[in-house]
Amino acid sequence: MNKFPTLVDKIYELKSTVPNEIFLRQPYGDLWEEFTYDEAITEALKLVSGMKNTGLKKGDKVGIYSKNCYQWVIAEIAIMLGGYVMVPFYASLVGDTLKEVVLLSEIKFLFVGKLDNWEKAKTAIPNDMPIVKFSPYKGSAEIDRGINWDAFVKDQKPDLSNYRPALDDVWAIFFTSGTTGAPKGAVMTYAPPANLWIKQGKKYQTFNLTTPGRNTFLSYLPFNHIAEQSLIFAGSIYHKGQISFVESLYTFAKNLTDTHPSIFLGIPNIWNSLQQVILKETPNLDVILRIPKAAEQVKERIRLAIGLNHTKLVISGASSLPSSTIKWFQNIGVNIQETYGMTEAMAIVVLQPINDIRPNSTGKQLEDSELKIALDNNEVLIKNDWMFREYYNDPELTSQCFTSDGFYKTGDTGVLDEDGYLTVKGRVKDPFKTDKGLYVVPVPIENRFMANNLISQICVVGLNLPQPIGLIQLSPLSKNKSMDEIKASLLESLNAINLKLNAHERLNKLVVIKDQWTFETGFLTPTNKLKRNVIQETYQHLFSSWYDEKSKLIIT
Repeated sequence: MNKFPTLVDKIYELKSTVPNEIFLRQPYGDLWEEFTYDEAITEALKLVSGMKNTGLKKGDKVGIYSKNCYQWVIAEIAIMLGGYVMVPFYASLVGDTLKEVVLLSEIKFLFVGKLDNWEKAKTAIPNDMPIVKFSPYKGSAEIDRGINWDAFVKDQKPDLSNYRPALDDVWAIFFTSGTTGAPKGAVMTYAPPANLWIKQGKKYQTFNLTTPGRNTFLSYLPFNHIAEQSLIFAGSIYHKGQISFVESLYTFAKNLTDTHPSIFLGIPNIWNSLQQVILKETPNLDVILRIPKAAEQVKERIRLAIGLNHTKLVISGASSLPSSTIKWFQNIGVNIQETYGMTEAMAIVVLQPINDIRPNSTGKQLEDSELKIALDNNEVLIKNDWMFREYYNDPELTSQCFTSDGFYKTGDTGVLDEDGYLTVKGRVKDPFKTDKGLYVVPVPIENRFMANNLISQICVVGLNLPQPIGLIQLSPLSKNKSMDEIKASLLESLNAINLKLNAHERLNKLVVIKDQWTFETGFLTPTNKLKRNVIQETYQHLFSSWYDEKSKLIIT
């Protein structure tokens, strides 16, 4: 008998106890199509019947390749109810990168949905792969292979086998979007989401779910990523949540204000964009907030305007937010709780407590989680019961990633204080040595520069240079500034930050890179993390000449 209910147990429970409550909401312009728990789960059971008719067996791997939409959730539920293993793929993957993970995953069936580029993707998918394609979405690529969803479920009766997995059965395989090396498939059983949301969630302090009423979510970050799966999908199943979707990046702001989610997950790019919108619409905000009688009304209007007036849990992840950004949002009544985690640990290891947010740290370790710092290299080591089981088909790598006493080696370096707050300093492999023989740790320096909202990305480099230099991508906000204003702002940051650094860490100069650092150009992972090795290899031949220029700021 399961100690805690699995996702599948909770799905059947929702269907029987609250069948007519709205579960999924899909926008089409100003209109929203809504699906109850009963409608969504019944449709999933019809998919199960259809998949069984194709010859799929329990334990077979089934892929989902799409942007977020209501059909993704129904397909995922169907995969679980059929006893299959879900393998989600980033919708942005194409060509050889997609082909690699498709082959590594050994999927035998594939759902294909909202995509931007099917022509470059379809060559990576075997011609004999059974495909069910979602209904067409406005602005998305036309899928010219497979059977349409509606035709696939037509005349199918809901599967009545009532499959119930055990906690140690495999739920999904999540391929990491690592900054270096080949993708790794993290095998996740049904135990981690149950332990996280039931055992850990029962304490409620961690997830701040004490406010009465239903939990409402807005889903826009890639559903194949563990963070969206952990908070949005598993959270909605375990806590009777309602999921609304974003139609496109262009409608994000509208869909957010239409939804007013009670739980919101953001990443640094989103917080920077929201901050820029607010400052554009309220240019004298800092002055207004100093007026006691006006401040509270203005704060309420701002939160209402951006759709965050009902949030009780506001989380930020992927990479660190500058403390100045966290404090700025606190000033308008939005308390961002930063989290730190990884695919292998359901995306959460530490979280900022709502009643004691410390912006200069990454967060506090969760209850029932062990965390320590390795003595030899300051690596963050973790152990809890919502960890992955293994890397798919790679026992050697699995063994290498755990210590002899069962702690997972995160690959990150950090400092843990006496109150259990962790500050992540960077990757174990990030530090580089200047020609003076002294090591520079880039991430803490980069975090200081990110307080300047004209900077969207910065990569500190300098292997074998006398002093490090900073390579910069300008943010969209810079388009509203003159070049003189941009230069003055960047140089002001450079001078101020250098004063706070040790002598060997001080940046010799900043270089504004005009090449676009995106996932598509190969400089970022699908989760917007820097691929330092790619940046190093691309620009290394220019480091010496840039260093020798007299100017402290170079515009390429």
